This record gives sequence, C-alpha cells and structure tokens, in this order.
Amino acid sequence: MKITNITGCLNFMAGKVHVYSDFDGTYCPAKHSSLHIDGENSFMKDYCSKIDSFIKSTEGDLHMHITTGRTFGEYEAVSHLLKLREFHLPLPESFISKNGSDEFIKNGSDVEFYENGVFPYKYSEPNKLKEKEIKKHTNWDGENLRNFIKDLSKKYHLKLIEADSENSVRDYGNNSLFSDGKLNPDEWKKLPHKDGKIAEHKIPIADFVLGARKDGNLKINLIFSPDYGYCPERNYIYDNFMNEIKKYLKANNVEYAMEWETPNKHNHYRNHCNITPRINNSALTKVFDTKQALAKAIKENDMVVVAGDGSNDFDMLNPLEYIEKSDWEKYKSEGKCQYFYEADMKNKLSLIHNAFEGKDDKLKQELESNGLIKQIKKMPLYSIIINKDNPSLKLIQKTFERFGKVITVDNAKLDDGITSAIRNYASEKNSFFEAMSDKFKTYIIGTTKKKDYKNLIYSAIAISTAGGLGVIYKNTTRTKNESITNQKN
Repeated sequence: MKITNITGCLNFMAGKVHVYSDFDGTYCPAKHSSLHIDGENSFMKDYCSKIDSFIKSTEGDLHMHITTGRTFGEYEAVSHLLKLREFHLPLPESFISKNGSDEFIKNGSDVEFYENGVFPYKYSEPNKLKEKEIKKHTNWDGENLRNFIKDLSKKYHLKLIEADSENSVRDYGNNSLFSDGKLNPDEWKKLPHKDGKIAEHKIPIADFVLGARKDGNLKINLIFSPDYGYCPERNYIYDNFMNEIKKYLKANNVEYAMEWETPNKHNHYRNHCNITPRINNSALTKVFDTKQALAKAIKENDMVVVAGDGSNDFDMLNPLEYIEKSDWEKYKSEGKCQYFYEADMKNKLSLIHNAFEGKDDKLKQELESNGLIKQIKKMPLYSIIINKDNPSLKLIQKTFERFGKVITVDNAKLDDGITSAIRNYASEKNSFFEAMSDKFKTYIIGTTKKKDYKNLIYSAIAISTAGGLGVIYKNTTRTKNESITNQKN
C-alpha cells in the first residue's frame, strides 16, 4: 500500500480534519464495567455535551471515525448501554470494528438512536470499497472464506457456534459465546489435571464444537474445545480441519496471517486462532485505515488526527508506521547506521529517542541529514495519546513529542487534543490554514486573518497548558504465516 509523497500536487480548497479515535478509554472515557452501575460516571453528561457541541461546531470541517478493538455486536451493545444511562455520546460518521476489520458507515441520526433505539449501522452492510481495496492487495475474500469454514465444519461434523463476543455474559448476555447453550466456560474443569495443568488423555471429554466470533468479513476468529492439544483424537481432527483452511487459502493465493492465542485462564483454556489479511508482511491492524486516510489527506490538503490509549493503538499512533517500505529501503541503502534500519519498530523508537537525547550523535546526524525526520515533521498526521500508564505508548510519546507530532491529554480531554493538533498544523502549514473555512478558523483559532493566526495559536497553547490540559509541544505445526501470542484481541 503506497502513500502519496508529501510533496505531491495539493488541492488547496480542502482544509478538513479526519479523526480516527479508539473508543474505550479515548472517545468514551467511562469504563465499560462502570456503565452497568446506575449513578456512576457523573462527569459523562458534561463530557458528551462538550463533544456534541465540538462536533456540531466543526460540522463539515471535522470528520469523526471510531476505530475500536470491539466487534460490531460489542460496539452496538455498549452504545445501547450509554443510551440507557442517558449519556448521548455523538455517534461517528463511521466505525471500524475489531482492530482494523470491517468499516460500517453511519446511515441514520443520533436522534433516531437515542430517542427510538435505531442503531445507524448494519452488520450486513460493511464498506465494500474497503473490502475491494484489501482484496486487491491480498486476494482476501472474507465472505467466501467464512462460507468455506461453515461447509468444512459440516464435513467434520463440528457443531459451529457463532456469537458477537467471547467476553463475559455479564456484559453481553446471549450475545456472548459463553452464554447458556453455547460454549461452556468451565468445560476445562472436566479434563484430567496433573501438577495444576491439563493432562494428556486418550478419550475425548470436552464437547466437539467450534466457536466463531463475528469479526466481520475481514477477520476470522475461531475458538476450539479445551482438549485440543491434549487429546490425540481431537488433535487429529482439528489439525486436519485447520490444514484444509490453509490449503484453501493457498489455492486462492491469499496473503494471510494466522495467530494463535495460547490457552490460559482468560480464554477458558481454549486455543484461539485469528486469521486476517496480510498487508505489507503483517496482520491487518488499525493502521491500514489511517494510512489510507493519510494518503488521501496529502492529496487533498487535509490532515489526519489519530487518538488512542492502549497497546492495540500502538501501530496507529506510531509515526514510523507511515513511512513507506520504498522510503525505508532508500534510507537504509544510503545509511551508515545499519543497526537502526534492521531493528524492529519498538527498538527503532528507542534508538531515535536515545539519539536525540545525546546518546548517539552519529545516528542523530544521519536521521537529520537523510530526510527521515523531515519527512515525519511534514506529515499532516498528529497522534493524541491519553495520559495513562502504558509503557509502549510512552515510548512513542517521548520519542516524537520533541517534534510536535504527539499530543498528550488527560482522560475526557480528547477535544482539547484535537484542537491543539489543528492549531499546531495550521501554524506550520500555511496552505492548510488558507484552505480552512472561515467558520473553522474562527472556531479553532479565533481569527480568519493570516497575520494574526500564529500569535493567537501560541497564546492559546500557553493558556491551555497553564489550565492543566497536559498538552505537550516540543520541536500444532505452524506454518510461516502463523504466530503465537498471549495477548487478547
């Protein structure tokens, strides 16, 4: 996937802002568990009113998208929970489910939802343009793959159980895979144990079933019986079942990634398998959508703001992810600090941070002279990180805050972060400022006049910082496609 060069031809009649925000802990600052408790989160009504006013005041100039780790069903469930608590959080123009899976475009109004309960998105109507784009790169056809798996389960006489979520019945009721009549969360307790671990056994004990979480057309999540891995008979059947899926993907020339979540108490000691399109040698994540948005923003003289608070937001928030493979190859071929280009993303971040902290002058000089830092600074992309104790995000923060590309805000201050990002870019990019509508300039900056905007921006930043906003401004046999992870989706 190629992002248009920063110096390409621009449309000077744009000046729009496209926000891609995580949901839990970012756009929605209240914890899901607390939403079940009537009377909790008293701050939410004021927050929702503030966000509603912000979005309405920037209507036509700012476009809000949610990119969440939730499935469609989970996002719908928490939206109804917000409605129940009378927290009228504005619904986005679109939301992207399950960490980069299907996008669902809003077709309805907030009023229809909060007054009549009509959810303005449909699971049966994902954005087909996104599916076509991914198929172009990977040959992935999720609808055909899902149908193949359904037919395959019949061939193996596997009872296939589908539901919106593998999370708790308390949160999702009958939409949980572990609700009554579906998968038994305590079934692992039936199995023989030795030294506190499930022991191998010859005779199958657990139910012969297959769980499937509804991840949309762009991701597949399969959940197996807890005796998979401990019972030879079950291993034989499940292994052959998975091998047929791999053969199907290979026969259709599908670029895919397969990740296995190891059995543990959090997943009820069941093997979980995630199958996704493979984009640029990695599994599909939130960054696919934001890279697409950035490419479009560069062409149209717009800007992109990404926001998040968790580890599943890491790729999306990391400016290095937006450097194209061809650019990396160019920097590496001309560079002397090969250890930097050969490092993984987290180590690259650490190496950049150390270089600009005076610990590697050679690398610092190279990154400044070869254009990498200049390319990052010129990107119409800003990352907002919610101020929480997340070590991986702190690494992004401390690496790029010095270049003004990362803004840190406290919980429930997302709108302040977005405003600051827009002010910052408008001060740096005159063509963007000129392309902004007068209404947008006045609301965000306070003036429509070119000669006044820089002083106003710096004054606003100083006031915001003094007010405690926390805004930071400084210049079984696995194949080659498979990996194992202990992280939950």
